[in-house]
Amino acid sequence: MCLLNCTTDKKKYKHFSYAERTMIERWYNKDKKSKTEIAELLNKNVTTIRREIKKGLVTVKGYQWEDLEEYSADVAQEKYEYNKTSKGPSMILDSEPELVKHIENRIKNHKESPEVIISQLKDEFIGKVCARTIRNAIKDGNVFENITIKNLIYDKEYKNKNSKKRIAKSTPPEKSIENRPNEANERSVYGHWEGDLVIGKRKRGAALFTLTERVTREEIIIKVRGKKSEYIVKALNKLERKLGCKRFSDKFKTITFDNGGEFKDYGGLERSIFKKSKRTTVYYAHPYCSGERGTNENNNRMIRRWIPKGISIDEITEEFIQFVEDWLNNYPRAMFGYKSSNMLLSSI
Repeated sequence: MCLLNCTTDKKKYKHFSYAERTMIERWYNKDKKSKTEIAELLNKNVTTIRREIKKGLVTVKGYQWEDLEEYSADVAQEKYEYNKTSKGPSMILDSEPELVKHIENRIKNHKESPEVIISQLKDEFIGKVCARTIRNAIKDGNVFENITIKNLIYDKEYKNKNSKKRIAKSTPPEKSIENRPNEANERSVYGHWEGDLVIGKRKRGAALFTLTERVTREEIIIKVRGKKSEYIVKALNKLERKLGCKRFSDKFKTITFDNGGEFKDYGGLERSIFKKSKRTTVYYAHPYCSGERGTNENNNRMIRRWIPKGISIDEITEEFIQFVEDWLNNYPRAMFGYKSSNMLLSSI
């Protein structure tokens, strides 16, 4: 149950409309509803309601000619309109409908981030609008009519609630991420990967086994039959057959997984199908520390732009999976000066 002041599901930064102010006036003055009740009715934070009522308070005479304080929607609206005059000039988005349509199209249909869109805008707009402005306008909801914050790849922040990191009981200490080579931690050498599963409808049926390289963000997506460890081992075996023994070992120096049961067979994951020695080395992140595999988590969120939660992976074709993989590997990234993973790979 969400506490009253919890704003997780509330839309942030949206100003009161005049219609909302008239509702507050009726509920507060005539119906004698509390600020808490009004906050629940308008899906606002109770502190926001307190500030709004304070802004619109006026003194009126009661039946006994006594002084009473009531909320006036008109007074509050006048103060709001006056305060708007001091906020400075309007955003360029307010006067450029074609630019707004272009941004909406790139975000909705091409799954691009505001940062990527800004990097590709014409010179006439460079310096006049920034990615932060676009994100704030989407949150505000008054400029873009066809997209919301849910259309963005990164719509929220994930915070690690565990300050103390511990090794899972089922993970051998030598397989802990704490023992991963420094070159993997520092992203100084190509060939260190992170892996996970993108699951489908009701966590049943086929899934997508995703591998993300830490230096270039190169992505490999393999469709597997389910969440069993044997399917993950078979997927790596298939990949080793495709690449060959030496090329696979050079490409996959290490792979870091979470502590899911589907990744527990580190012996099978590390065992080569061509030789007796290991083909790679597997490590495991600390429990409840998805940020330790943040590269793979971020790419998985981008995959979800094309394959949303609730979709059955069984029905997705290999051709479409290849399309998503190619889209990811050709996606311009701000961290690389808007170069793609494939562009970086061509220079390795």
